[in-house]
Order: sequence, then structure tokens, then C-alpha cells
Amino acid sequence: MAPPPRQPPELPIEIVGEIILRVPPDEPADLLCASLVCKRWCRLLSDPVFRRRYCRYHRTPLLLGFVHNMLHSNPRFVSTVASPCSPPALDSRDWWALDCRHGRVLIRSFAPSVFSVWDPLTRELQRVPRAPYPHDYYTGAVLCDAAGCDHLDCHGGPFRVVVVGIHDEDGSTWVSEYSSETSEWRACASTSMELGSHMSPSLHIGNALYFMVDSTSKILRYDLAGMTVSVIDVPEEYEKVGTVVMLEDGRLGFAGIVDRSLYLWSWQEAGADSAAGWEEYCRVIELATVLPVPGMLVSLRIAGFIEGTGTIFLSTNADLFTVKIKSGRVKKVAKKEVYSSILPYTSFYSP
Repeated sequence: MAPPPRQPPELPIEIVGEIILRVPPDEPADLLCASLVCKRWCRLLSDPVFRRRYCRYHRTPLLLGFVHNMLHSNPRFVSTVASPCSPPALDSRDWWALDCRHGRVLIRSFAPSVFSVWDPLTRELQRVPRAPYPHDYYTGAVLCDAAGCDHLDCHGGPFRVVVVGIHDEDGSTWVSEYSSETSEWRACASTSMELGSHMSPSLHIGNALYFMVDSTSKILRYDLAGMTVSVIDVPEEYEKVGTVVMLEDGRLGFAGIVDRSLYLWSWQEAGADSAAGWEEYCRVIELATVLPVPGMLVSLRIAGFIEGTGTIFLSTNADLFTVKIKSGRVKKVAKKEVYSSILPYTSFYSP
């Protein structure tokens, strides 16, 4: 009787780690399948050291999905890949997603009126007490507040919440900050500018947050270090709904649609011999030539952006697409629906 065939030797776990390290993060299910091979591989993939190596190797977090604010019902989470994300367990049935950044989503509930910070991956939900100022909230932002964090794998650490709204007594606009480390609010800055009804998610560049306010005709800039506010007018040539974006060189940009083309402006800071202002039409993308839909579009609107990637969400009467500003590359991410605003959730996922 012939002896049974010899089993091949197991690969050293170090070699397995180097192989799995190079698995693209495009589909989280691939890592989940690898973790089910055996206990050794499962321990490797669940090791925090390997997770940090994986994040730093790939650098750009994956778009796991987005929170979709809807006009006549509660927001919902739409997965763009196979991920374990699920809606938050809130006490209130009436809520709105304000911002999404560093693995967290900022939520405002209306009955009762409170803020919550939600991590869709870990499903952790932390309540934030009501701020004394402002009295009426319009929008807000959430940021990781851990010193030295590279923001590739932000989960469970300290965070900061910034809210923008109106003071009841004089109608002024107030900005307040909350720290999860101190569990306290502080009123930081105010301006006499009146806020409009349309408020979009914020953009974070360097030490500043940018909010589209006053029916999107103005941009409110909040300096996180100096705790001061200033106002920037949108480009004079543009009168429709647009959005702030971060350009590939890290500068503030503005994107808007004119005659079915995407126009981009770049903000120039004041120099020794020049005033601050918008640089006209730094890039134009003809959407009719890149969108895989019929030319007779009924609607074409910017619904959001993925911070730090040069990617915007474009809502059409056909489907929802992402558009890369640099390359003009278009990708369908969701089916046709009425999208009020899109808050993308990006993170690395490992079992």
C-alpha cells in the first residue's frame, strides 16, 4: 500500500503576513476570508500591529459606504462594499447626519435635541451634551483629537465636535467646540453674518474647517488653532449650488456645474503684491463625455465629496457617481434616488 502523500510544510507566519499585507483593501470580504483559513491567520489579521502596518502600507482608506440624508425620512447607511456597517441605535427616530471624518459620523437628534458621535465599524455610539451656544444649530464637524494620529485607523480615541448656529438674542452666528477628553463645551467665536437654510458638510484643510453657508453663496472659515472665523465669498461667476473641495496641492477649491460641465476654482491667499481671491477655472471636466448615461439629463448636481482624495459625488436622474477631479474618472456607486446630501465613510476594515 502506497504511503499517503506528504503534506507541504506550512508557510512561516511572517511570509503569510507579507503576502496578506499586499492584498488590496478594495473588498473587505477578502481579508475576512483569509482570517477563516486557520487560527494562525486569524490571530495575524486581528493583531493591532498588523492592522497598523496594513493601513500605512495602503495609505488611502477605502470608501466603505456613505450616509444618505433624505428629505422626508431618516438618513440611511448605504454600503458600497461588503462591510459590517449598520445604522446607529438611536433613542430618537428623527435625526440628521451632519458630518463624517476620521472614522466617525456626527449625528443630530431632534427629539430629544442632542448630538451623537457614531463609529459605523465598531458600532460605538457616544452621546454629546447640548451646547449652551449657539441656541439653534445648523451644521457641525467631527475630528479626531488624538495627538500625533495619522488618521488612517481612527477608532475609539478622543474626538472634537465643532457646531455652527445662531444665537437667539441677536441673530449672530456662533461657533462652539466640544472635547471628549474634558466633556465640556466652549464658545469660541462669533460673527454678525446671518446663516442661510442650506448647510453642507464641512471640509477640513490644515488647521481650518470650511462650511458652505448663506444658501451656499458664502463660505465660513473657522480657524481651529486661533478659534477665529472669517467669511469667503464663492466665485462671482457662480450662482448655483456648489461645494468646497481640497485640490490635489492641498489648497482650498470650489466646484460647481455650469452647462453640464464641472468647473473648479482654486483659492489664492494674499501675497505681497496680490489680494486673496479665486483663480478662475483652474480645471473643467465635460461631464457629458465622461458620464455613462444618456445625454438628456434632467438633473445633475454635486451631492458631496470625499475629503482629501479629490473625489466628488455627482447625483443624476440616472444614478449616483463619483468623479475624480484630477483624472476625470467616473464610477457608479449607487442606484437612482433623490440624494439630499452625501457623507462618505472611509476606513480600513480588518476582521
